[in-house]
Amino acid sequence: MKKLLVMSLLAFATCGFAQDSQSAQPGQATTAQPQQKTIKDPAEYNAYMSAISATDPNQKAQALESFLQQYPNTVVKEETLEQLMAAYQGNPQKTIDAANRLLQTNPNNIRGLAVLTVVSRDQNAFADAAKYAQRGLQAPPQEGVPAAAQNGLKVIFNGAIGMDALQRKDYATAQKALLAAVSVPEDANNLNDVYPLATAYLQANPPDYQNGLYWAAKAVNLAQSNPAAQQQIDKFAQYYYKKFHGSLDGWDQYKQAVQSAKSPQDAPPITPAPPPPTPCEFADTIMKSNPDVSQMAYGDWLFVLGSGNQKDADQVWSFLNGKLIPVSSPAHQAKVISATPEELQLATTDDDIHDNKADVTLKMETPLPAAKVPQPGAMLAGTWLGKATSYTPLPPAQTGAATPAQQQPAAGCLSNTGGGVMLTLTEGTNKSATPAHKPAPAHRGTTTRRRPAA
Repeated sequence: MKKLLVMSLLAFATCGFAQDSQSAQPGQATTAQPQQKTIKDPAEYNAYMSAISATDPNQKAQALESFLQQYPNTVVKEETLEQLMAAYQGNPQKTIDAANRLLQTNPNNIRGLAVLTVVSRDQNAFADAAKYAQRGLQAPPQEGVPAAAQNGLKVIFNGAIGMDALQRKDYATAQKALLAAVSVPEDANNLNDVYPLATAYLQANPPDYQNGLYWAAKAVNLAQSNPAAQQQIDKFAQYYYKKFHGSLDGWDQYKQAVQSAKSPQDAPPITPAPPPPTPCEFADTIMKSNPDVSQMAYGDWLFVLGSGNQKDADQVWSFLNGKLIPVSSPAHQAKVISATPEELQLATTDDDIHDNKADVTLKMETPLPAAKVPQPGAMLAGTWLGKATSYTPLPPAQTGAATPAQQQPAAGCLSNTGGGVMLTLTEGTNKSATPAHKPAPAHRGTTTRRRPAA
């Protein structure tokens, strides 16, 4: 939508100027905009008319360049550069060059700012796009640009500002700017703004689930023509729907209802799940469901250790302490959060991999060669083991005011815990074969798919 709008603006500039110029004569007013500009030199006038009359874009671009070279101080320099951008539509680099030259002539030229905003965003240069967009929003109304197009340009500028804010995790600014973009009817079904808006709501702290899930469902519906993208967006949306609602029940019906809704207020409200048990309380549930600690899932081990339930954690740790633990395997790869030759910080559970949060420190028995130190963000290849040496329960994530449960923990529950665990393993090795010492069994998965919030 944004590219079409910019191109239509460029086409309008070309057509409007050409039509106004056809009846003008040397020494008469030649109007690309309501403000009249007069080319007094007949030779300059004829050269200009010849350049803008060319129908082939390449020939027109050459003629306009020649005109600007011959008459660098022409009174119609700004209008000529606008037409040059239009002639260069099929050549992005030359379009950018023409736009930059145009802004040197008039830093507030709305067409030049729009072109550079769109191109920068397409190239993922979000900070540059936002810089041009801010200038575009602050520029005075430009004569010759229709009122409807002026409104459409705000879509381009707000969308770029929102994307830049999203990259910087400034979710409040991203929400405001992207909502302003999609509130324009022509942009309401623009996936490139709708999906980021959903992300801005859902990844905020605290998340705005009702608004975020509405835009996420809308994004899923808009991506129907691209099954791969739709699947990815739907997976993203389901994660937050389940986190808020407690299950995926009703998700398909909600997506269907959003198809006919024009705003979050028109969609049916999503019922939040009942308040979950505290991590300390849920640790008791895990232990009752798994009386044999050796048969517990790996994720349950880590959850109990970080739950703040000292009795349950002691029981799990008495089994794990000193044992070799396989923290990554080809079937269940860990994610590298940070790495040095001596130590790897890993995310090993599904939740922590999703949140990019380390839960294991693997201290290597022998430092890794520099060439074999894995990069942050990589999934580990092979089988990695370490000896369980210690663990540290982590405080809960800060989401605002402390709850009564956090202020006064129940009996048997440690304070300022429940935010996960950091399990430290020593004698770390990367083995593809069965190690000499049998490691503790590590059944992946958990008794529930998603842990309660701390």
